[in-house]
Amino acid sequence: MSTSALKWTALVLMVLDHLGEIFPGQIPLWFRYLGRMSAPLFLFCLAVGMRKTRSRTRYIKRLWIGSAVMGSGNLLLTLLYPNAPVAVSNNILSTMVVIAVLIWIFESFDDNYQRSDRLKRPEAALGIFAAVQVLVIVMSNLTLGQGKQWARFINGLIPNIVFCEGSIDVVLLGLILYFCMNSSKRLCIGYIIYCGLQLYSSFSRSLSYGQLDYMVQYFYQWMMIGSLPLMLLYNGRKGKGNGNGKFFYFFYPAHIWIFFLLSNLMGKTSISFIRHTFGYSFFCPI
Repeated sequence: MSTSALKWTALVLMVLDHLGEIFPGQIPLWFRYLGRMSAPLFLFCLAVGMRKTRSRTRYIKRLWIGSAVMGSGNLLLTLLYPNAPVAVSNNILSTMVVIAVLIWIFESFDDNYQRSDRLKRPEAALGIFAAVQVLVIVMSNLTLGQGKQWARFINGLIPNIVFCEGSIDVVLLGLILYFCMNSSKRLCIGYIIYCGLQLYSSFSRSLSYGQLDYMVQYFYQWMMIGSLPLMLLYNGRKGKGNGNGKFFYFFYPAHIWIFFLLSNLMGKTSISFIRHTFGYSFFCPI
């Protein structure tokens, strides 16, 4: 499969997932099962993009603009609909920014890595990154009293490893995919171990509630293992219909905001109850 084919597959799975997330009473649960494969595929495409882009600066800048727009739009909708039955909080672009920056920094420590945009002082870059992360964590915690939407807004403008969608767990997944993607064996081992931890988390949380069927009712993030065969089919080609990716940057926030508005008009969702009661296993997918 080409990068383009993987992106379009991930996009379809993402739409199914968000339909199931925002309209759980009307949409079959298996939509969400299929949606578990979406985030890993998008992160795999991010890894490919970081390897093949001619300018990591421009690549990360596009991700950051998308994150800032998404965070701003989410805040506006939350303020307009403070009593919405479902919170609009998705912003995987902020997570992608953090992953991309860390990839750039970590790889720059390798003196043998041949890229013209290799950071000359990765130690300084890592120090600045860490300082900014701590500052954003402090700022976000100070705003939590005003509501989570403000912390999410700050994260959209300055993506943070703790407050980004999925937090550290998704960032770790992105790094695993990037540094293992050149070897099918390493990719399989790293990804299977990660999914195994998801399964263990699902089992332990379900056991704590005394309901093992929660592994398929609420804590089903382990089903992301289904995306591994698609990653292994990647053929290294860009593919047709990929363009410059602008469509994906536009479609991602647009479809979430449209679903959010529809859910408010319909007023038929119980996702807020599910989130507050059970949370998510490891991370909230896109």
